[in-house]
Amino acid sequence: MSGSPSGRNITATTLAAYYHFQCDLFLHRSYHSFDGGKPRAQPSELSKAQFERGGGWESSLLKWLDDEGLLLNVLSGLLEGSDIQEMIELDDRHHFFITGLSFWAPQAALAKEFKGRGQQPVRFGIAKPDLIEIKKTHDGNIWWQVIDAKSSKAVKTSHHVQIYLYHLFLQQLLPLPRYTPAETASVWLTPSPGDSPSLDGLKPIAISLLSLPLDDFMFRKLPAMLALSPESVKWHFNPLCNGCPYEKICSTDAVRHGKLGAMANINIQDAQLLQNVLGLTRTTSSDHLTDIEDLDQLLNSSKRLDKLHDLYPSTVRKVQRILKLPTRKSKDMPKSALVMAAKTKTTQVINRRNFTLPNSEDITVTISIVHDPSISEIGTWCISVFSNFEVFKHPEPLHGSSGQLIPQLASILRTILELRSSAGNRPRTQCYVFAPAERAALQSHLINAALTSSRSDEDLQSSIRLCIGALCDGAALLSTAFQPVILSGALLDFLGKRGDKTKTQLQGCLDRLGLPQEGNIEELRLRIQAEVNRIKTEGGRLQIQSTDGNCEDGRRELGQLPRVVAVKLEVERLLALPIPGYWDLPLCFTSLIGNMRANICPSEEDIFSAYRGGREDDVTSMLTTRNQCVLEIIRDVRRRVSTDPTSTNSLLVNQARVLSANFMDICREDYLRKLFFMQQFEVLTKLAELWQARIDGCPDAPLLEYQFTNRTVDGGYIHSFTLLSGAIDLPSDKERSFFDFILTEDKVLPAAENQFGVPVESLFDDLSVANLVFPLNKYTMSKWTSQATAVQNELFVTDIQDLIIQGNHTKVTLRTWGSFELRLGRGKRYRLSPRLVDFNIGKVLNTLVELDLQVPSDPSPSELPPFLQLFSDPHGFAQQSHKDDNTVSEYLKAEALIHRSLRELWSLGSTEAGSLTLKQSQRRATRRILSSRLTVIWGPPGTGKTYTISLSLLRLIQVRHRCKMQEPQIIFVTAMTHAAIEAVLSKLRRLVGNHQIIPNLDIAWLQSVKIEHVAKGVEHSRPDGIHTYIYAGTVYQLFNFSKRSKLEVDCAVIDEAGQLGLGAASLVLRSLRSGGKVVVAGDSEQLAPILTAQYPRLDSRLFGSILDCLMYTAVQPNAQDGMRPPSPAFSETSEISTIVQLTENFRLNPDLGNFVSTIYSKAFQPQKGQARKVATQLKQLQLQGHEGAIEKDACNFLLDLANAMLRSSQARLRPPRMIDLTSNNTEDPNKMPRPISLALVRLIATSIRQDQIGYETHVRGEAAFGAALVRFIQRASPSETIFVATPHRIQRHAVKEALKSSVDDLSSALGDLEIDKNEISPARGKVTVDTIERLQGSEAAFVICLFSHTHTSSATSALDFLLQRRRLNVAISRAQTLCIVVTSDGVLHPPVRVLANAESAKGLAFLRAFEERAWSTDVIIDLDALA
Repeated sequence: MSGSPSGRNITATTLAAYYHFQCDLFLHRSYHSFDGGKPRAQPSELSKAQFERGGGWESSLLKWLDDEGLLLNVLSGLLEGSDIQEMIELDDRHHFFITGLSFWAPQAALAKEFKGRGQQPVRFGIAKPDLIEIKKTHDGNIWWQVIDAKSSKAVKTSHHVQIYLYHLFLQQLLPLPRYTPAETASVWLTPSPGDSPSLDGLKPIAISLLSLPLDDFMFRKLPAMLALSPESVKWHFNPLCNGCPYEKICSTDAVRHGKLGAMANINIQDAQLLQNVLGLTRTTSSDHLTDIEDLDQLLNSSKRLDKLHDLYPSTVRKVQRILKLPTRKSKDMPKSALVMAAKTKTTQVINRRNFTLPNSEDITVTISIVHDPSISEIGTWCISVFSNFEVFKHPEPLHGSSGQLIPQLASILRTILELRSSAGNRPRTQCYVFAPAERAALQSHLINAALTSSRSDEDLQSSIRLCIGALCDGAALLSTAFQPVILSGALLDFLGKRGDKTKTQLQGCLDRLGLPQEGNIEELRLRIQAEVNRIKTEGGRLQIQSTDGNCEDGRRELGQLPRVVAVKLEVERLLALPIPGYWDLPLCFTSLIGNMRANICPSEEDIFSAYRGGREDDVTSMLTTRNQCVLEIIRDVRRRVSTDPTSTNSLLVNQARVLSANFMDICREDYLRKLFFMQQFEVLTKLAELWQARIDGCPDAPLLEYQFTNRTVDGGYIHSFTLLSGAIDLPSDKERSFFDFILTEDKVLPAAENQFGVPVESLFDDLSVANLVFPLNKYTMSKWTSQATAVQNELFVTDIQDLIIQGNHTKVTLRTWGSFELRLGRGKRYRLSPRLVDFNIGKVLNTLVELDLQVPSDPSPSELPPFLQLFSDPHGFAQQSHKDDNTVSEYLKAEALIHRSLRELWSLGSTEAGSLTLKQSQRRATRRILSSRLTVIWGPPGTGKTYTISLSLLRLIQVRHRCKMQEPQIIFVTAMTHAAIEAVLSKLRRLVGNHQIIPNLDIAWLQSVKIEHVAKGVEHSRPDGIHTYIYAGTVYQLFNFSKRSKLEVDCAVIDEAGQLGLGAASLVLRSLRSGGKVVVAGDSEQLAPILTAQYPRLDSRLFGSILDCLMYTAVQPNAQDGMRPPSPAFSETSEISTIVQLTENFRLNPDLGNFVSTIYSKAFQPQKGQARKVATQLKQLQLQGHEGAIEKDACNFLLDLANAMLRSSQARLRPPRMIDLTSNNTEDPNKMPRPISLALVRLIATSIRQDQIGYETHVRGEAAFGAALVRFIQRASPSETIFVATPHRIQRHAVKEALKSSVDDLSSALGDLEIDKNEISPARGKVTVDTIERLQGSEAAFVICLFSHTHTSSATSALDFLLQRRRLNVAISRAQTLCIVVTSDGVLHPPVRVLANAESAKGLAFLRAFEERAWSTDVIIDLDALA
């Protein structure tokens, strides 16, 4: 036996709990058997129920494995390694799973590891893995993998910790070489409800990803932490402490010692940031203060605050968010209600406006939900209705089982919907729960009922529909057949737009609205318009018009009230309770209502214990009391915020709405209805972000000071401002002015800003002008006059014209549009904030409705509109090819002849013929286009997607000509960006020119071809019916063109399709004729369309790009190592294949290409070599006298890289781990240069006062090094292009600032910020600094990727964004010659909790693979020199 440990030890369960609580003190006390002098409490009933669920899942899994003949159940006690080996070898099965294993940790081997690292050994206890998977190979070796069964919905960090610890132990007990550990360990999650267990439930994680963070923790940090005295161990009392056996002790200590945990709901990351801020500003006089006292002193010191804001503005904004500080300037010092509550032990009002808790309602509905973890469903519930409405007296509370909830809830809702006052008014109604988890449980219950209930039960279906319509919101509704109205119908004005629909279409819309269909076109249109306006008015989205046509300043809902309000969230937003760490309903009730009634409100555990014990009367009584307590809390919150003397304006800005359950099933086809809902939900999500910022006065908005106004040559005016704070981006395309900002004076508070007491931006109605071109004209002016009077009097709609650097200041020039009387004031300050601009949402929605109206009842697949056929059944769409196989055969024979003749001309020396000769995979794509209705060209970076598309289209026309098919064709080529359209047009024209240059080539077919750029669809000339037209334009311009010209398209081509969502694609594909071809090209491993909301995975192909929709099945494969590519929906080797991957790479040299191809199903075939001159150019670099330490490090790095290329000696760079250099280590300058294209720099930030250095200084350190690299690369290769790819805007801003001070030629260095591009010498390469999203689709010789994060306290929250494989792939694959990744240990070796996100794990594996192939070095950044 390995030795039974005596005394203290750590088990895998304890370690998993540590990662759940994220508390060093918990682990320290557990290891040292600290009990606080009290016996540990027994598990609660809630905990027991959770354990039951886990045990139930494990039992069902083991039964399934046993039934499948795959289980070996071990019934003996503690085992030695030899015992385990004997059991495995005696079993004659080749594949099975072992359960019931128990063994001691291999203490001797672990102690050796500890001592080898100079640490005191830590003892570990008994290990009990759920399963060990065994596979025996033909050569007698045995492969094994650790698996833990978990009943949670997703993998957690605690799961990873447990399986890694078991893996670590078993490595010692099952020795090599006979026993081979898997490269992964897995978590087996529960299947979907109703499904049986399957191997698909296994969620693997690479051991190599887990080993670095967990080995570092266990063998270095853990023993050091356990050796500390209890007083020296770091801890923070916070919401994660709920359930910890030591929480009562820590709660008391947090208050007694004035810790940050004395404030409620401060999470660990926020507490760390606050500690860092205190470190930045702490003085010797504050050393004796508690954290709370120090924070209070900081907030009362204008000098310390101003200094902090000047040095670390983004950090100050985070502090404002955490401490709920006022976000606008005030005459008084800022007060934190959280700090004051902890200091004074009294409840404080948070002086921030709120639009998610109504200030009043006529009927209050409170719902209490008891969720049973053992069955993961609602166990019981109670609904209480409280009424102030004159004709409705509240009924007795309702309660019951899970199955009774929907019918009873629907009964209440129907009663309320039918109510009318004596004046005919309907009651304003709001539904409430206490906790967000209750709201989630209610919505989940309704959605599950919609998915699983019988469609034949009409009463139940009606009740489900009513409850969803009245109480549910969010993207999760897309998983059901019920999608209620969004934004109270504010986006549906297009339905009644004049001249847009035929009479038949209008009648179809009226039929869907349940309205009469008789009348002429104008009567039908007005009837639709009236219905939309009714719904908008009912939902508070339409303001009342006065008799003179102007808007009355009556109430209009600001933002959007939730359908069900979670009271706990609203209390947290409005009040600071003097409760440490976290609070529940009883603590909240006691704190607000008073100790005299402290025992009235039942706890969650009390209610659940009664439920589990079957005490129905007690449950009913407690839930009824609970609902009454929730109502009292709501009333008390309203009373406090309305009477608070520090609040100059009403904090609750909205009244409750009239209850509604409107469904506008304009689209009846399921897929189209979901797309219709999704398009609107995206707008809602964008608006929600704007609403929240505006209600707080746009705290992050750039501040500008007005200087003067100049008149332009066209008679307009531009206004000059100085940028005082914040950052402004100049749009990359300034050919059009979108007026996409709003500008208003930044006034000092307190002052009632308007009669509603809210910032004027909050009253701005984005939707009414989102699709209008500014300046407005007489036809659109009415939309402006419908805005609130305060908006018209105080707000400009603004367009950024230019940014000019003048010394240490930035000059901003703007064009503005507003009411005639509105004037700018010299020296006044203005804040600039974004508005919603969307010219196309109405077009997309209208298109989806038109497509739905074309769907017959009970259609066959061939009767569906082509667009709907395409994404509902891509396989079937692809098989609908030509009328007969002879046509396809003729096409392919003609293509073969053309290809053979061009190859012969190429072999005779015609370079033009060479450019017209397709490579192998490109030709495969062309032949697929000729033979199939649907072709998906999967083009990894640099594989010539645009070239292949362009030449394939010309080849299609040429083949048709040879086959005597003379009918003129209409071909649309589209993409999301103007740059992509220009690239296609350029390729097409060049290829046409090459055809024309070749002597004696038959080009008669070209005489019938016209290539046109559709820049303005509403003005573009129609086809003449004689020529074949290739029209290239954005989806929106082609929509305008096809709509106006009533075109049917023979072939639609979408380039960069990975960036185009299905909704936008419908604008072009709506015009596809029956039998028309579709060609989609893009790369699924590059960035997808930017979506603001999160969408359900149930039918995820609807909610991504059209490329993703066509390429992938709904279920993604399990990637064992995080590096395997996803599987296409159709195999390329199949005869009916739709997907063709291009493999010849024309951008990436072999070094870059071999790396990038690791995430694709086929390796690349590089068509270019390494640029050999790079080595000699970099070798010439020299430092200049005035350059500092960072510049020296950058220069030396590039010099060493040059030496490595030239096979000369160098001492700083580490060679790649994956490349064998033993045969090339001879230092011989006559040898060919070594092709090096991948380099990695690991930044190490140092400071003598590390905890006093803010995030901004870390960003400036990275930016300074990136700018130094740019400077030296430009010096070595002045004619080459350089990209600096930054994930975050703050990094981009910092790099540009660094370049201003370090590069002589400013206009070249700033690329897109060039003041006058005509002044740039064509011989000098352009430098572009931008986010990765904006660099997609372009390329440069040198790419510098800034992926470091040296500010450890904020790293975890940023890593999920940094470690997205698609983002990394786009950044790295922009490089033609050399890619330099600048990163840090915090990114390469992140905390283990980052790996719980599967996408982050994939991204980390990709970045590690880059590291293994790159020449790398470490660079030290002295932050003290930058602070």
